[in-house]
Amino acid sequence: MKAYLILYTIVISIFISCKDTSQKHEAEIIRAKKEKELVFSNINKAWNFNPRTLTPESQNIASSWNEWRLFSDELYQKPKGTIGAFQRKTTSLVAKTEALPNTIPERLNKPQIKARLAALITKVKALHTFISLDRIPEKKVLTLVSDLNLEVNAFQDQIEEIVRRSKIQMEEGEAIMIQRVGGKKENAEEKPNPKLQKEEVQSFEEIK
Repeated sequence: MKAYLILYTIVISIFISCKDTSQKHEAEIIRAKKEKELVFSNINKAWNFNPRTLTPESQNIASSWNEWRLFSDELYQKPKGTIGAFQRKTTSLVAKTEALPNTIPERLNKPQIKARLAALITKVKALHTFISLDRIPEKKVLTLVSDLNLEVNAFQDQIEEIVRRSKIQMEEGEAIMIQRVGGKKENAEEKPNPKLQKEEVQSFEEIK
């Protein structure tokens, strides 16, 4: 009888322990699910990449750069549904940024564009790394989303700056060329050649 009671007590203890473990496991699953839902909600609110309004010439350059256009289209299409959608989005963005450095249009192939592009790619890869973790560091991801937004805008501003500077350089070159041509014509008309004048005087003396 005593042995039976001991066995019964052991069985009950194991049952209660298993039940407690199961309840704790379920509680952890529920807590993790709520945490992911909260992280998704906050990232979803912060993920706002709005297209920048460029001048027609800059917009034409950006649109003609196929790899940049593909990256921009991917960036501006907001993920929907779950945090997994954002994880897949960053995977796709990484793949598209890797094609950018080797396809820069000739007009934009400048050191400042390459530097801006390198910074942008770094932000995309960092965002992908942190958003893919099991326990997503929410604050870090939100900061990277904001930083990436700034980098994209700064990159587009750099395109605008290159286009603007190219126009200024062209106008200055034209002005100098016109000034030189105009100056030579004016000098030819206003300043007679002293050597020719002297020869003319000598010829006149010989005639006399």
